[in-house]
Amino acid sequence: MIDKKLSFAAVGLAATASIYFGWRYLQRKEEEGPLEKQPPEKKEPTKSAVDFTVLASAVRFSNPQITTVLRYLLEQSAFLEKQRLMDRSGCFTNICAVFSESSNTVIRVMCYKIFISISTNPALVYRYLEPILSEVDSDLCNRESDYLPLILSLYINLSSMEDAKAFSYHFRTIPQILSRFTHEATERSDVVLSTLKILINMTVAEILFDTSLVFMSSIHLLHSCESPAILLRVLTLLRNTMDCEGLWEGVFEEEIVKGVGVVLTRCPDEQCLELANHVYQRLSAQKD
Repeated sequence: MIDKKLSFAAVGLAATASIYFGWRYLQRKEEEGPLEKQPPEKKEPTKSAVDFTVLASAVRFSNPQITTVLRYLLEQSAFLEKQRLMDRSGCFTNICAVFSESSNTVIRVMCYKIFISISTNPALVYRYLEPILSEVDSDLCNRESDYLPLILSLYINLSSMEDAKAFSYHFRTIPQILSRFTHEATERSDVVLSTLKILINMTVAEILFDTSLVFMSSIHLLHSCESPAILLRVLTLLRNTMDCEGLWEGVFEEEIVKGVGVVLTRCPDEQCLELANHVYQRLSAQKD
């Protein structure tokens, strides 16, 4: 009984102490007055993380860190807003100057990749690329050039432009390049596919080219190539050529018909077969 009384007394004492200390806490808060609100922390205005004007001054051939600078600018050149900043800061002007000055393969490869990035922007094409295309042509004509796939990628974009005819002079060697790599179509499929794509773009833009070399290369590919991707482009080129006034030559017609017939009997790709059948029907109709 005594234990129960002690237990109740302990609980009562604890409750009383809790009430007392709670009352003292509230009283102290009233004496101190309301807490003052802290003013919001001021943030510095956000600034551009990169000063492209500073980078532009670093784009010079004498700079030992030029490859690092170019690598960074290459990453940035993929974005339209960054292209604007690079344009205004003088980066592209200096990149073109470095390209013209340097024979270093690593530097020129990065320059070419930057040119490819901006070659879909017509304003930049005319401002920076058009003036250096004669140098690009020199690399294209050099059989030992390390830059052929890059140049072809650049010319694919240029030949896709609305005013591709403005650059037609620079596409004049494409039939010869296709002819040179036709017998290596399997090993150099990248070059063959790129040259065919440029020629297809040229037919769309109604740009004339040396059809004799192109037809001979096409006939060889129809008979010997097993790549559906290459065959599809060859057939697309032949179809477009028939639609483009001044390009079709009847002298190769019989051999082309035979080549298309080989594709029809051998190629398993449905898209190729459909296009091959279309071309075959049109050629047969022309013969009749």
